[in-house]
Formats: sequence, C-alpha cells, structure tokens
Amino acid sequence: MSLSTTHVLLEMPTGRPDFDAAWIAKASEAEALWSTALADCEFHDRVELLHGDGMPDLAAFARETLDELKQQNCAAAFELYADCYGTFSREFGLMVRLGFFVYDGVCYRLALPRLLTSQLVRQAAIGLCAVGEYWGDDIVVLTPERQLHMHHKSDAEAWQSRQRAMRRLTVINV
Repeated sequence: MSLSTTHVLLEMPTGRPDFDAAWIAKASEAEALWSTALADCEFHDRVELLHGDGMPDLAAFARETLDELKQQNCAAAFELYADCYGTFSREFGLMVRLGFFVYDGVCYRLALPRLLTSQLVRQAAIGLCAVGEYWGDDIVVLTPERQLHMHHKSDAEAWQSRQRAMRRLTVINV
C-alpha cells in the first residue's frame, strides 16, 4: 500500500438526529464489550497489536468522528495516520469490522450494526490483528489499511469538495 494512499472517505446520514443518538449508543455498547473482552488476559495478549501503544476507545472514536463529520457538512476525508500512532486506523478498522461503517463502492457510510456480542467484538479484534506485517527483529506492525478501501490524498480531497458543493446546492434548491 502506497504511503500516499492513506485516506478513507466517510459520510453520514443527514437530518436524522435519532440515528446519531442510536449510533453513539451502539458504539458505547461496543466499547463496553471491548473492555470486558480485554479483561480476559489471554485475549488481551492475543490482540496486543491493537493496544500496544494506546488503547482503542470505540465510544470516544464514535463521538469524535460524528462531531467531525457534522463540522464537515456530513462528508469528510480522514487520514488514517494523522495522529502519528495509528490509533485512528485501529479504531476505524474495528468499527468497520463491527458494522459501524459500510463501504458503498465509493465511501464508507455510517451504519447501525444489527448485532453486537462479545464474540463479534473478539472476532473483529483478532481479524484486525491478522493484518500485521513482520518488519524483522521481532517487530510486527499492524496494517489495517490492507483491509480498507483507501484513496490518495488528492482524490480524497476532491471527493470531499464535490460532496460539500452538492450539499450546498441541495440546500439552495430546496
């Protein structure tokens, strides 16, 4: 994966405050299941790549992502490694695997998972850890972008600009 191909495109439904509240509630449920799973020492060690340099917080990630999307007029391009640690990439990867984001062929759309269980959270975490890349000297780096639909920065920014322009036209034409 090219280092310049590190952006994901996200879009949320508009005019549905009930969706926003339900999405945050589901993310809080996922966070509780994640925290409970991590209390199991064997599982904790098995998914160390996910939390070795910072613990993913699915509820906080959901709130921050929703806030950012609202500020960006409900559509935005996110850089997976803007935080320099890859925390966003891990949290986003987990949320995709849990059904909080669905890829529509162009971008990821926020979605409500039908079902969240401890088993599903564990499977999502283990599956994400499976995309680790061995760099030698016993160093394994998590590379969730291998399972995500990524875009070059210029393409992502162009998409975001088009989405904003279309939303402005929709508001004016209504």
